[in-house]
Amino acid sequence: MQPLSLFQDTPLIMAHRGGRTLGPENTLHTLRKAKQVGAKCWETDVQLTRDGEVIILHDLNLLRTTNASAHPDFKNNAPQVPWRFTLKELRQLNAAIYPRRSCPPPVTRKWQEVPDILHPDFRIPTLTEALQITAELDMWINVEIKDVSRVLPSVLADSVVQRVLACIKAQGMEDQVIISSFNHDYVRSAKELAPHILTGALTSHRYKGDPVADTLKTKADAWHPGWRSLTQENVIRAREAGLAVNPYTVNSVEDMKRFTEWGVTGMVTDCPQDIV
Repeated sequence: MQPLSLFQDTPLIMAHRGGRTLGPENTLHTLRKAKQVGAKCWETDVQLTRDGEVIILHDLNLLRTTNASAHPDFKNNAPQVPWRFTLKELRQLNAAIYPRRSCPPPVTRKWQEVPDILHPDFRIPTLTEALQITAELDMWINVEIKDVSRVLPSVLADSVVQRVLACIKAQGMEDQVIISSFNHDYVRSAKELAPHILTGALTSHRYKGDPVADTLKTKADAWHPGWRSLTQENVIRAREAGLAVNPYTVNSVEDMKRFTEWGVTGMVTDCPQDIV
C-alpha cells in the first residue's frame, strides 16, 4: 500500500469501526467486508487489557458488543471492563453479537449471516492482528486511542500511547496509520514520540473551545470533528492552517456532498457501501 496521504483528489472514506452496518463492529470479519465494498481505510478504537495488550474495542465495558453478560466467567464478575481481564480471558468472548442496546440509524440493519463464534474473526482482536489484516488487505487504518486516563491504573494508563506506537512500529506500518484521540495529551505525546506518524485531534459535537486552535496546539496533522458541529467557516480556517479535516460519523450522501463542497479531506462513516 502507498503511504497514507490525508490530502487526496477526493475525500478519503474511513469505515467507522470497520463499517458497522456491514457486520459486528470492530471485528476482523467486518473489516474484510469493508474491503469487499471498496473501502481503502477504516477507523477503529484501542484500549488495554490487564496484562497490557492493546485490543480493539470501542466501549469502556464489554456488555454492549460481547456476550460478557451471559458468559459464565464474566456475568458474575462485575464490573465487566476490559482492563480487569487478560487477553487470554477476553478471547473466550464472542464479539459478534448484535448490540443489546439499540444503535442510531442506519445501524438497525441485521447482519446477512450468522457468524461462527469460534472463528478468530469474531473475537476481540489485538491491534497487532488488526494491523496485519489491514496490511494484508492493502488498506490504511485510523487508530483511535480511547481515553483511559481516569479508569486504568496509572502504570497502564501512562503507557497506552507507547504501547500503541510499539505495535505500529513492530508491523512496519508507520506510514499507513493515523493515530487519533479525544484525549489531546495522547495526540501531543504520539507526535512527540513519533513525529513521522500522522495524528488527528478529535473534538465532540459539544466541544466548548476553539477546535481549530486547540487542534493546532497538539501539533496534529488533522482535525476530526463531530459532523453536527462542523461549520464551513471552521473547515476553511483549518485548511488554511494546513490541517486535514475528517468529520465523523457521516452517514448520509447529502451530508457527504455538502462537506465535500466545503473542502473536507475525509469522512468517517458507518456505511462505506453506500458511499465508496
